Amino acid sequence: MFGGSFDPPHHGHRRVIEEVLKLPEIERVIVVPTWLNPLKNGSFADPERRYRWCMESFGKIDGVIVSDCEISMGRAVYTIESASILSRRYDLGAIVIGSDNLPSMHRWREFEKLDERYRWIVASRPGSAGDLSILSDYTVIEPDIDISSTDIRRGGRYEMAIPEIAHEIERTYKKETN
Repeated sequence: MFGGSFDPPHHGHRRVIEEVLKLPEIERVIVVPTWLNPLKNGSFADPERRYRWCMESFGKIDGVIVSDCEISMGRAVYTIESASILSRRYDLGAIVIGSDNLPSMHRWREFEKLDERYRWIVASRPGSAGDLSILSDYTVIEPDIDISSTDIRRGGRYEMAIPEIAHEIERTYKKETN
């Protein structure tokens, strides 16, 4: 399971997915755009748009499923809830996170339960995987691409958006920043 705001999705996310799919024990990646990250106050693009962008960006990659399980609930959904829902349908064995999540994971609802049940696949930022000591079982992948959704939202690096949606992303975030 690879959850996130995907506000907007970009080549870094795609690279993470590609690297996860290279792991021998991984059959599929379930991409789960949030309705609202429980640790954030909002998103720039609305949930339905971000879901559509994820479908267009990742839905055609072999081994990828884009799930609307959080967006369909119409509220902030905790990872423990999504993992429970998806585990009923799929053999969910791992949760993919960016290393930028490590400092706040102690605030995740029922983190200990997640840590007990699932292996973590940590996508490191260039130069550092972060402090992994909070995780009991993990694999670090290095997507080797330095981009964040924040970089794009702040009015640049639109070339890092997935080409099929780059023009719409540029229009959306230029409007938000003006």
